[in-house]
Order: sequence, then C-alpha cells, then structure tokens
Amino acid sequence: MKEEKKRKWPSDLILDHYSKILKEIWEIVSALIGEAIVQLVFTSAIRKLEDKHPFLSRLQVSEEGVTLGSMKEEGQKMAPAEIHRGFQSLVTNLFDLFSALAEGVVSRELLPRVLPKVREAEKLVSQK
Repeated sequence: MKEEKKRKWPSDLILDHYSKILKEIWEIVSALIGEAIVQLVFTSAIRKLEDKHPFLSRLQVSEEGVTLGSMKEEGQKMAPAEIHRGFQSLVTNLFDLFSALAEGVVSRELLPRVLPKVREAEKLVSQK
C-alpha cells in the first residue's frame, strides 16, 4: 500500500480520498432519503460551486452514485490544496442542504463519520 501511495501524484491521493468520502455520504444519505433526492442535492451543490471550483462540474452524478469521471486525469494538473478547497466546499454545501432538507437527521448521521475524513484530507494536503 505504501508503494502505491509513493507512485501516486499528491493530487491523486486527495482525489481518491474525497471520492471515498463522497461515496460514503451517498450511501448514508441515500439510505435515509432515497437516491433520486440525493442525486438532486448533489447536482444542486455542484452547480452552486462550479463558478468558484469549475473542476467540480466534472463529477458524474446519477441515481447510482457519484464518480470522479474525467476529473481523475485532469486532477494531476491541479494543486492538492485547490482540490481540497473545492471538495471541502462541496461537502460543506452538501451538509447545509441536507440539514435544511431533513432538519438535522442527515447531519447527525454524517458528521461523526465524514468530518474526521475531511480533517484527514487537510492533513494530506498540509504534508505536500
């Protein structure tokens, strides 16, 4: 596993980390409120942020989940800190939307599971 990390670009590590976070958010929330609604919320959050973080528009969202799509290749050209800021904004925006939608039920499930992983991403970025 350490050899795999050494061969990866720093941006790849951040993208992989956030890909896992987004999948976990999807799994938790879709079990609570359904895939179609989660798809709508993800799409709305991405649209809100695409002016500030255009690379987020490359995320592919469907009722099956969210994937990085073409972002994986393009991410190698981006700074890890830029990737982190964009995804951190997306996760924050998702939390806000889910909180408004489900009056805190979703946040109670997500916060303890996802927030430590976002902090872990901050550590990954600061090490580079």
